Amino acid sequence: MKTLMVIDPRRCSECQDCINACQNTHGVARAKKSSTVPVFCLQCHPDKAPCARICPTGAIYEEDGTLIVDEDSCIMCRLCMIACPVGMLVIDGEKKAVQKCTLCLDAEDQILPACVEACKDNVLKIFSVEDLDELKKDLSYTEVLNEAMKAYQNKL
Repeated sequence: MKTLMVIDPRRCSECQDCINACQNTHGVARAKKSSTVPVFCLQCHPDKAPCARICPTGAIYEEDGTLIVDEDSCIMCRLCMIACPVGMLVIDGEKKAVQKCTLCLDAEDQILPACVEACKDNVLKIFSVEDLDELKKDLSYTEVLNEAMKAYQNKL
């Protein structure tokens, strides 16, 4: 099941609780703050993800609809970091591997991603692709998503 994270930039108070929660959970923040809102991995389609396509060792692979980095296969060549359209891969010096957002699939006992749990402003939402197909039928929700995307573009 492909999972996506949707951000409502109009609600973001720029507190960075999501980024801090990510760092506390994984040892390194797998998200960054732009000038106004947090930026996360786009969770590209596994067959089209630039980071996975350029990796010479195949260290970036799909598991349960999310791209994961195999730390043992990563040679830290940084090609994936260059290829990522939003620059969301980071070096974990302790693990000696590149890291990326996995929506906390690799965190034990984590039902929701740490960033979503930490967000007190209810800015971050997790959806499956199937959920989004159902939501597209609800015109009011589609309008909210379109407005959120416009606000996000205006903040960048």
